[in-house]
Amino acid sequence: MNTSDLHAHPSSEKVPQPENPREARSSPSREAVPVLEARDVHVHFTGTDSAGRPVTIRALDGVDLTLHRGQISALVGESGSGKTTIARIFALIHKPTSGEILLDGKPIRVRGGRAERAYYRHVQLIYQDPFASLNGLKKIRSIVSRVVKIHFPRLGRARILERTEQLLEKANMTPSARYIDRYPTDLSGGQRQRVAIARALAVDPAVLLADEPTSMLDASIRLDVLNLLGDLRRSENVAVLYITHDIASARYLSDRIHVMYGGKVVEAGPTESIISAPVHPYTQLLLGAAPDPARYKGSGKPTHERILDARPVDNSSDITGCRFADRCPVAMPKCTTEDLPLFRSTENDHTVQCWQAESTSEYERLS
Repeated sequence: MNTSDLHAHPSSEKVPQPENPREARSSPSREAVPVLEARDVHVHFTGTDSAGRPVTIRALDGVDLTLHRGQISALVGESGSGKTTIARIFALIHKPTSGEILLDGKPIRVRGGRAERAYYRHVQLIYQDPFASLNGLKKIRSIVSRVVKIHFPRLGRARILERTEQLLEKANMTPSARYIDRYPTDLSGGQRQRVAIARALAVDPAVLLADEPTSMLDASIRLDVLNLLGDLRRSENVAVLYITHDIASARYLSDRIHVMYGGKVVEAGPTESIISAPVHPYTQLLLGAAPDPARYKGSGKPTHERILDARPVDNSSDITGCRFADRCPVAMPKCTTEDLPLFRSTENDHTVQCWQAESTSEYERLS
């Protein structure tokens, strides 16, 4: 496969954005073509347990996820829920067992070489650990300019330097002259993550995959990195997938929230709808564990203390129904005997895989 097998880069035309960050949040119509999409994606890993018996881990179990330009989508869930696996599927690190990945509405089938390089001009991954993702033996100039050279080999030395300085400025490493000849070991964790973001921007990507980009940073500088991602969403018109275990930061940053548990997206929708009217008991658990959840609009006082079972999900068992059922305080017999239906709100794109939605007229059953 060569680069012609990948379709043209989606339009990078910037759209006008309101000044108010709240107003800047977009809500694409259901008909809008996503820039990147996972469609019924399954990922299974095989191995052996402690007794040497074969076991299959269902890391992803029928995931649908769409990303739109100019929008930040948060993927929220505890460790082992499948969040990072989604990022690695989108970044071509893992291959789906089944299902499709679509770029600008078209299925992709990349097999390395120039085709893979062409794909990475659309999709860039920002790693969790800025201390490990940057080569400590290289200057910042070399780390960022190397990506420019690989993807734009015809640029001259002066233009590459100019581009490198511009990228550092975009990542708020200002003035760039102060940082360009320093080493990663000379920088703080927040500054290193900004360099990583500048490197990701080098190819003018359509999508940024941010895998817990602030979890390794001090609390005092996490907000700066989150604000930078919000600014880039508007100024560069990129789609951002923000992966986190912290639903409070997802509420602050994202336009949409997808809640994952046991390899499935159990609830998804506009951020304020998820926060103010969570349906799935697991979403309620996450909100109840968030700092001062009573401050969230419409959530009232925290009322989700009933879910106290902290056992991790077992993705090695093949079950029917909801994987959260054995931890759920409102589980019914059919939660473990019948396939989970999908419900959608009649008011917006809030969807949930939980029988609790059946008890309200606001949700219609889709499957």
